[in-house]
Amino acid sequence: MKVEFTVDEVNEMLAAVIDKIVELEVGRTDRAAIRRWRTETSPGSAQMQLLTEKANTELRREHERSVVSPIKKPDWAS
Repeated sequence: MKVEFTVDEVNEMLAAVIDKIVELEVGRTDRAAIRRWRTETSPGSAQMQLLTEKANTELRREHERSVVSPIKKPDWAS
């Protein structure tokens, strides 16, 4: 099974996280810096493409870790 996020999906996840961060008790300059960074990571930017690739790599790695090996150690061989 292959699951991959699209750039739009990663963009929506990023927007949701940033919205929550901005709601916190953060200074005006920090909030402005976060919002500026958010506008720089628009869906067509190279930064967003890189973030999408990293998210998909991590998703794939976690899925591979969760797959159970068909080789089982017998319970008597502990």
